[in-house]
Amino acid sequence: MATSNIDKQSFGQAGATFEAGAGVAHVGEYCAILIVEAAVFTTLTWPELNVDSAGVAVSPAADAITEVTFPAGVTIYGQITAFTISSGKVLAYHAA
Repeated sequence: MATSNIDKQSFGQAGATFEAGAGVAHVGEYCAILIVEAAVFTTLTWPELNVDSAGVAVSPAADAITEVTFPAGVTIYGQITAFTISSGKVLAYHAA
């Protein structure tokens, strides 16, 4: 059975970035972010987060989930194009 592209990406085939420092901006194509230690994002750019099934933008903006504490062990899946954390540790998987 063939492995899907998202499975390959989620297992790190395209590489990953580990971030444990606050205030470092990361820009790129990410398919998943694993929260290694409880983390808070100051930015999280995920354009598709606020689009309805017809492709129309809805409110609130993607950054509405910033300043929320995500517990360790949570994985956020999506087409994330930038992020910055203010605390915690994350492993961001690169999209292929």
